[in-house]
Amino acid sequence: MGSCCQASQVARDQYVFPDGGVYTGELKDGIPHGVGAISFDNGQSFEGHFENGAKSGKGVYRWSDNSYYDGEFLNDTFNGYGEFYWSNGKWYKGQWVEGNMQGEGQLFSDGKTYKGEFENDKRNGKGEQIWPNRQKYIGEWKNNKMHGKGQLTEPNGRVIEGEWVKGKKK
Repeated sequence: MGSCCQASQVARDQYVFPDGGVYTGELKDGIPHGVGAISFDNGQSFEGHFENGAKSGKGVYRWSDNSYYDGEFLNDTFNGYGEFYWSNGKWYKGQWVEGNMQGEGQLFSDGKTYKGEFENDKRNGKGEQIWPNRQKYIGEWKNNKMHGKGQLTEPNGRVIEGEWVKGKKK
């Protein structure tokens, strides 16, 4: 009697990381590889894909304060498209590079919504922000401030166009 299928080279078992995180899932050569989950004593957890012991591919990382990141990982860092939701209601949806908001994205914080370019976790480049009072700025940003050419529309409809430096009209 023969077997129709070969045994998989990927086993399912537990692995303990040096930081104490306990992994349950697929292993290859004794390390996490494939689909699995890690739980930590501090209440944090991760569920998703691993490659050679590192979080890589799609996954969800949760913190004990109910904040979470749902998106792509590469070598244990946020990388690619992902959505981060903070426990205080703030959220970011967009591109990540090596753990930083980088590229196109949308950020909601303190009632303000920004949609545009990010660099190193800051609004940098072209973008649009709307405040809770319906004030709106469309233009250039640098280090989280209106900086460069832009147009500000005040809540009363008044439009101010021109050059901005470190958040102030020039």
